[in-house]
Amino acid sequence: MKQLLIFITLFLTQITFAQEEEVKNYKWDENPKFKEIPAEFNSYPAVVLKDYRLYENKVGGYAYKAFIVKHQAIKILSEAGINEYNKVSINNRYVRDYKDLKVRVIKPDGKIEELPKEKILEKEGTKEKQFVFEGVEKGDIIEYYYVIKDYPEFSGSEYFQRDIPVLEAKFQINKIAQAQTYTAAYNGMINQSKDKITIYTASNLPAYKFERNATNLANLAKVYYFLNTSKGYDYISYYNSLNSFADGVSAKSMIKDFIEKFKLNDPGLTTDEKIKIIDIYLKENIEIDKQYVYKKALETKKMMPTMVLYFYKDVLDYLKIKYQFAASTDKFDDKFDKENVVPDALSEILIYIPETKKYLSPFQFWMPYGQPNALSVNNDAVYFNKEDREQVTYEFKKIENVLMDDNVTKATSNITIDDDMETVLVDKKSTYTGYLASYFRYALKRVAQDKINDFVKNNTFNDIDVEVQKYSFENQEYKNNYDPEKPFTINSGIKVKESWIENAGKNNLITIGKVLGKQTSLHQETTRTNPIVISYPKKNINYINLSIPSGYSIKNVANLAFNKEIKNANNDIIGSFKSTAQIEGNTVKIAVEEFYNFTYLEKEKYNEYRDMIDAIYDFNNASLILTRNN
Repeated sequence: MKQLLIFITLFLTQITFAQEEEVKNYKWDENPKFKEIPAEFNSYPAVVLKDYRLYENKVGGYAYKAFIVKHQAIKILSEAGINEYNKVSINNRYVRDYKDLKVRVIKPDGKIEELPKEKILEKEGTKEKQFVFEGVEKGDIIEYYYVIKDYPEFSGSEYFQRDIPVLEAKFQINKIAQAQTYTAAYNGMINQSKDKITIYTASNLPAYKFERNATNLANLAKVYYFLNTSKGYDYISYYNSLNSFADGVSAKSMIKDFIEKFKLNDPGLTTDEKIKIIDIYLKENIEIDKQYVYKKALETKKMMPTMVLYFYKDVLDYLKIKYQFAASTDKFDDKFDKENVVPDALSEILIYIPETKKYLSPFQFWMPYGQPNALSVNNDAVYFNKEDREQVTYEFKKIENVLMDDNVTKATSNITIDDDMETVLVDKKSTYTGYLASYFRYALKRVAQDKINDFVKNNTFNDIDVEVQKYSFENQEYKNNYDPEKPFTINSGIKVKESWIENAGKNNLITIGKVLGKQTSLHQETTRTNPIVISYPKKNINYINLSIPSGYSIKNVANLAFNKEIKNANNDIIGSFKSTAQIEGNTVKIAVEEFYNFTYLEKEKYNEYRDMIDAIYDFNNASLILTRNN
């Protein structure tokens, strides 16, 4: 979609000289005055006083260029802010020419010290210019701007919030004759456009704070922009672009041969069976690779990502299977906007089959037919209906939620301690269904042989330092995505390299909960800004068996018993972490179940959520006492 929006600009014409002058000949104030910093921002190490980003496109006639201004001023409020904010790097990989680049420090007494040009250096081995503000002190303002000549910017986004407050933000882009400049701004950006200039501003943007399981990027102050030759660009315009995009190449003979080869016209086959055949063939035989001739895709067994959309659409059309194009956002990056069409934000393209109530995800080649794309689960979307007379209508609705029990990870870990009472060995069998199984099957085919150990370690022990001594896989084939009785399985044998055992006089402490992998603590979190959002409902089940070393006993297994729950308004349990532990003979047997049967929780439920996450962390760090028998 982005490429389509860029290439239509070949038809655009020149902008006016007056508009160009404002950006091309941009200058800062010789004696600048900045807004006063609000008292609530004084606790930060620094504050952005000004952040301007201006674009001027010039296309048509013999011109194809753009002028871009980036202007920023930051006041240092603490000693910690000096080292963090006194360096600037500018990526000039695609920059055609620097028209101007100036850097200065403004002292609290108003004295201005401009950085000489010889201090602005290109970093060796990179495509960056870098400068460092030397001698900066608390209370100083560091300021820079640059004007570059570049290639036109016809589509993009600008984020204005960061980890320190921003007092004054401005985005600007010119309008071009015979084209429309479309913009959408969110979370504090105010439209102040005039005449042929589109302008958004913001004041006193608070600092951005990352929160676990939250739509962090979606909540930031930002502007999207794109140009299009159509007037009144709306969701029908978007559909026409998407449909034309998918209908751009006729390959009827290839499609007909494919359908005949696999007998897809057999009236005995259900729609579900037909689509599974199509999907399994595609994913097991075709590689995503550079191959520019769609009609040769099945011959070369290579497709560009866009061709996957062509192929699904062409086969479904030929078989007269009704479908809907649907478009949504990555819910963690963007909130779905029903008023403004933002092509760059509509990153999740799906094909919905109304008869089977299942989805195809053409741009996620690892995703089988069935569940919607994980990033769009339970998110708003636009669904397009193509009527018999080629009329197109659309409706907004949520993409269906998925079943928790379709996305299950199970693991059985058998743990032994060597005679030295230091070395811990683990044999672990991990099975996966649903999204993780699909992704792992796809990823494993592309992992280099010398990186498979890392694949096993990272996906079964999650940041725990281990040495993989053996591994094997089961049910790797793509077709097993359609058989929940054949989960993707990783069998591993590892030696723990970090210390799980601590000597405590006559006793030894072992933290066997670490076999679950590294866990996050929210003990220090006291407030929550955003609701809790996760990708999809899921369940994790772990069975842990510890062989008690000869000559030792364990008496505190209750230390590993936890039970925390999250309940909804109807008092139903929608989240849980529960562990039990007991000794059977010479083995400690632990059972752990953790599940999330939701995708969204209001921030008012944060305390319950935090308590559950912290219970997992506490289990992960809880110790069993190994006592030597007399």
